[in-house]
Amino acid sequence: MIETTDRPAHERESSHAGRKVDIVTRAAWQLFLDQGFSATSMDAIAKAASVSKATLYAYFPSKEALFASLIVAECEALQRDLPLPKLSAGLSEALREFAKQYLHTFIHRKDVAFVRIIANESGRFPVLARLFYESGPRATIRRLSGFLEEARAEKQLEFDDPAEAAKQFLSLVRGELPLMIVLGLSDLTERAIEQEIEAGLKFFLKACQAPV
Repeated sequence: MIETTDRPAHERESSHAGRKVDIVTRAAWQLFLDQGFSATSMDAIAKAASVSKATLYAYFPSKEALFASLIVAECEALQRDLPLPKLSAGLSEALREFAKQYLHTFIHRKDVAFVRIIANESGRFPVLARLFYESGPRATIRRLSGFLEEARAEKQLEFDDPAEAAKQFLSLVRGELPLMIVLGLSDLTERAIEQEIEAGLKFFLKACQAPV
C-alpha cells in the first residue's frame, strides 16, 4: 500500500484558516499600535490583512472582539515568558530572577504602547480593561502568590495573605519605572532595573523574611 503524507481536507482548511487569522491579528496589532484603537477601522484591518470584510467578520464579529483576542494572546505570551521562581535556587536569588524577568517581560518590550491603548479606551470599554488586568497583572499576582505560599510553608517568609504579599513585592521591585516609561520620561537601562530590583527586594525581605 502506498502511504501518503497528505493531510485530510478538514485539516488543510483549518491550517489555512489559522494562517489567515494570524495575518489578520498581526495587521490589527500594528494598526492599533500605530493609530490607536478608536482611529482603526475594520475596513483598514481588512485592507492591511488583504482579506475581505466578510472574511474578517467571519473570524471576529467586531473590532472589540478582535482587540479582546489580542489582549488574551498577548497576556498568555507574557505569562509564558515569565517562568516561576524555584525555591531550590535560594529565596533571595529566586525572587531576584523573577523580578528581573518580570520587568523585562512587562516593561522592556513594545507592550508599553499596548497598555497605553487599553488605558486610553478603558473609559469606553471597561470590559477590555478588566480582561487585560485579569489576564495579565492579576495572573502574575496569582502565580507569584503560589511561590510565596511555598516559601511561607518552608518557614522562609512570614506574611498574612500571599496575594497581598505578591502585590507588595511587585510594587517594590518595579518602583516608578512603569510610570516613567509610560510617560516617556526615562529610558529603561539595565542599571536602572537592577537598582530598582535590589532596593525593592531588600525592603521586601526586611519586612517578610522569617528570622533565622
